[in-house]
Amino acid sequence: MTYGRALLPRFYMDNVNWLASRGKSRNAMIGINSGAGFDDLNSGFTKYQLFDMNPNNFVTFDTDTGTDTVSITIDFGTNTPSDSITFMNHNINSAGGRIRIAHDTSAITTENGGNTAPLTEVLNGTVAGNIATPAADGETILKFTSSSERYWAIEIYDVSTWTDDLQIGNIVLGEYYTMTVHPDMPTNRDTSMSGVSIRESAGGEFFGSASWLSANEGVGTYSPFRSDTYFKRVAGREAYDLSYSYIADTSVYPSDRADSTGSSNFLADVVNKAGMSLIPFVWVPDSTSSTEGDYLYARFDQNSFSTSSPSANVENFSARIVQEF
Repeated sequence: MTYGRALLPRFYMDNVNWLASRGKSRNAMIGINSGAGFDDLNSGFTKYQLFDMNPNNFVTFDTDTGTDTVSITIDFGTNTPSDSITFMNHNINSAGGRIRIAHDTSAITTENGGNTAPLTEVLNGTVAGNIATPAADGETILKFTSSSERYWAIEIYDVSTWTDDLQIGNIVLGEYYTMTVHPDMPTNRDTSMSGVSIRESAGGEFFGSASWLSANEGVGTYSPFRSDTYFKRVAGREAYDLSYSYIADTSVYPSDRADSTGSSNFLADVVNKAGMSLIPFVWVPDSTSSTEGDYLYARFDQNSFSTSSPSANVENFSARIVQEF
């Protein structure tokens, strides 16, 4: 599907920043394997930038030439379900790389260590033998069989030999949630250019100025899931206003709010992991879409999650989702 049609929306959530927001140490959680056979970050970059929710703040690895592997490790500290990963603002294609994801019950410190996750392409990551090779630079989304193991490794290694330093802007590793029903109609969409200011002269003439018209105005042309050729991209910040009526309360709330892991539901799996408006996520209005422009790096534009019960065992609620710049 395309045209940004809201059918069964999907949220790709961020486990790393969710756990960090709950007090888990980023230093203990994020690591990079180094030593023989591994490539490390170039000088001036830190491991934290890989998960800083700012795709423009990219890092580079000292790959350039050779066949050493980039191995980014995650220790969630406890068993944490994950089934998807997104790479933003990457140059894996032009640098000559490919992707492997692994998980295990103990720390993964060797190349090709752990249990290989069986990858499936969602966007820009052709899979062969559970290894994904992006067809272009930019964004790649992969999903895999859900695993709750504590330790993870994100390996990026050469197709034949590296041809450039590897660049990565942001990684979202976590669990996705697909809405169980379509949103109500009408579904409202907004393309805001509120950075525009109009002034009127003493003689009644209008003058326009803009602090921004589109993503990263005055900084660059990059925005996640949007063409890096700026004149091809529709300007403005995108937003969706969604409402849902008569959804089974079991799809909205956990049976026990003291145990959010007991079942799959919107409050626990989406609102909780986003911290409402705190943490961005990858969002698509149609979970089956393979159209890059349908995807947004976005967050909730609201401070609370409110529902109403029009009858027994069903809930109504609304949500506003706004694109990150």
